[in-house]
Amino acid sequence: MRIILLTIGIALLLLQQFVNPFSTQLQFNLFISGIILLGIPHGAADMLVATENAPDKKSFSAKSFHLNYVARLAAFALLFWLFPVATNLLFIGIAAFHFGETDLIRFNSTKLSGKFFVTAYGILILFVIILPHFETLKPLCALFTSGKKNEGFIAFIYDNRYTILMVSAAIFLVISIWYILTNAIKFNELCKFFAEYATLLFVLYHLPMILGFTFYFVMWHSVFSLKNIFRYLSKDGLISSVTIAKKISFYSLLSFVGFIIFGSAGFLFLGNNELIAYVFLFLAVLTAPHMQVMHNMYKNIKLPTVNKHFNDN
Repeated sequence: MRIILLTIGIALLLLQQFVNPFSTQLQFNLFISGIILLGIPHGAADMLVATENAPDKKSFSAKSFHLNYVARLAAFALLFWLFPVATNLLFIGIAAFHFGETDLIRFNSTKLSGKFFVTAYGILILFVIILPHFETLKPLCALFTSGKKNEGFIAFIYDNRYTILMVSAAIFLVISIWYILTNAIKFNELCKFFAEYATLLFVLYHLPMILGFTFYFVMWHSVFSLKNIFRYLSKDGLISSVTIAKKISFYSLLSFVGFIIFGSAGFLFLGNNELIAYVFLFLAVLTAPHMQVMHNMYKNIKLPTVNKHFNDN
């Protein structure tokens, strides 16, 4: 699967560099289409995953789950409003850990070195997508009051973006050495990982920001999340993949209906920049409750009785 996705990424890069650059409108269309087709479904499975995570499934309450989910979502949204800079930094850390935990499921992330390893992995991916193309992000930041108030901080990041990128890469290498020294890992598996990761970073670095984010979040991350979710929910053989797909499709449809209702209030009639900015903000707010559900799933996957079903293919 990783080879297939990397091949798609390289194909996108070749099209962008040597055939015909993707227009902003096309990148925008791919981004929104991907969110609908893959992004929403991988998040719509949260209740199914939370049900499987529950120690006592008979006592699991869908009502309590949704109330708790919305409460955490609202709390994170409030933090974005009250402390935008600090919350954005917190979001980067949470998202990085979530991305790393998903992508590196075959690695041991239960030790402290493993937690730092998956987080550094995710941070470097986010920085490679954002920092080389920060001029694309600056106009989006200016759409928000907090962006206008923190122009100095944004300018500092812009002026030092490549330094920040190189430092984050160096930190990742140091943490990787720490992880390798404190965990048993096969040499060929290590070589394979670094070859795939270097290729992924190369593709993301050279793609435009929106297209790079679409490729990584919408395609790469969502595909591996859905793959892990399907294997987790069907691990006991009590529920078929077809049934899981039907349930995820149902919850995705509900989420999409909510998206349309939200759009009827004006959301869908914004310009491309405004729409992308608000979708990014919406995804950021969703990260906190979604990440907690998925983190609990990955903790269960690491249990010896479950982990045997998750050998990386």
